Amino acid sequence: MASPKLTWNIALAGECMAARPFSVHDDEESMRVINLLRGADLTYAHLEMNLAHSRELEYPNRGDWLGSFMMADPAVARDLKWAGIDIMSVAHNHSLDFGPAGMLATKKHLQEAGVEAAGTGLDLEEAREPAYLETRHGRVALISTTSGNKPNEWASLGKGGYKGRPGINPLRASFNYVLTKEAAEQMKAIARELDVLRQADGSTMGTGLKDNEFSFQMPGDQSTRGSNVFTAGDHFEIQSRCHPRDLAGNLRSIDEAKKMADLVIVAHHYNIADGKRREKVPTFVREFAHAAIDAGADIYVAHGWHWTLGIEIYKGKPIIYGTGNFFAQSEFIRRVPYDSYESWGHDMDRLPTLNPADHPLHPGLDTHNEAWWTSALMGLEMKDGQFVSMTLHPVEMGRTAREGTITRQTGQGDHALTDGRPLLATGETAERALGRIQRLSKNFGTEVTIENGVGVIRF
Repeated sequence: MASPKLTWNIALAGECMAARPFSVHDDEESMRVINLLRGADLTYAHLEMNLAHSRELEYPNRGDWLGSFMMADPAVARDLKWAGIDIMSVAHNHSLDFGPAGMLATKKHLQEAGVEAAGTGLDLEEAREPAYLETRHGRVALISTTSGNKPNEWASLGKGGYKGRPGINPLRASFNYVLTKEAAEQMKAIARELDVLRQADGSTMGTGLKDNEFSFQMPGDQSTRGSNVFTAGDHFEIQSRCHPRDLAGNLRSIDEAKKMADLVIVAHHYNIADGKRREKVPTFVREFAHAAIDAGADIYVAHGWHWTLGIEIYKGKPIIYGTGNFFAQSEFIRRVPYDSYESWGHDMDRLPTLNPADHPLHPGLDTHNEAWWTSALMGLEMKDGQFVSMTLHPVEMGRTAREGTITRQTGQGDHALTDGRPLLATGETAERALGRIQRLSKNFGTEVTIENGVGVIRF
């Protein structure tokens, strides 16, 4: 029997670094965003935060880490539900900031609040399985995966009498650095002098290198395959591709979801790039996005760089390569662990006197980045499994776009803190937020028109 023909109105929100309860803000301006979330048949967002009480945790799971240790009050989960969010991806590079205890507590608090979550689990099978949401409109499936995590964060399967490892659903990526022949010979010569050259030699170390490839056996990388594979060519380029086993495993989950649900969303978090983070979507991300749609996904939505990227319509399905932030409140994390103070260069002999108000402790906040503080709430219409249209409502989190002037400040210290809640943007800030998506979407042949302060894509 064929599946029913359905029309969906879906709200897609970006990365929620929500560290403070926010349902107290029920004024008219705040409710404009909330009503857009509540008014959809389905509302999705990505949770870039862990939620737990201190008593549920053991210890931080990272050492030298120039990033925030993402942990907030579980009351945030209730407010996310209050805002109208139905389902969230939770696989990201912060999922294991506080180990399996923090990861599992996050999922528990979301589900207790009535928000379904996907992307983490007690083992790889659970982390990779779709989350299902029953709605009056139909059954929804969400697959959540992440790229760029450390090996100890990858969930695994049980074997040899051992349990599988709790963790995230990984989509690993491999990188090949193409060099000119002259540069390749120079690098090999340097590596020989340092005695770190690694080439295909048939050894039991299992380098996985082909005859035309080489890499470095760096001192801190003695017992791993390494990821710095170089190839001689006629130009300079970084090439990335999906790990074949992870790709196949995630495509199997998508196939299951297609057979078991009326709408399939694939969420992909990636914090790595083909070089520095710019505006170019990594090759492996486009590879996965297209493969996900080919396997049966209706929507592919990505995040991880904390700024918006382009939108592509592929085979009648939407691909959003970067949602940007929706909440930006990492400055308000109440309990910051030892490792963070050390990593950010604070005087550890003064540790008892240090506190979360000290600066710096969090990335992305030293210099203004307008893409960090602006994005768009996306309203998506799907009919009969095909994309019809998308609206892009520009949002700001408390700063003007061009200058970075704080318009909504919290606190009275020398280092001004930005409120970080999403409100609908207006004026130049709205124009710049939409103009960025418009410009980057052209790279994928997608036309974004601006109509009455709202971006519109029609198919």
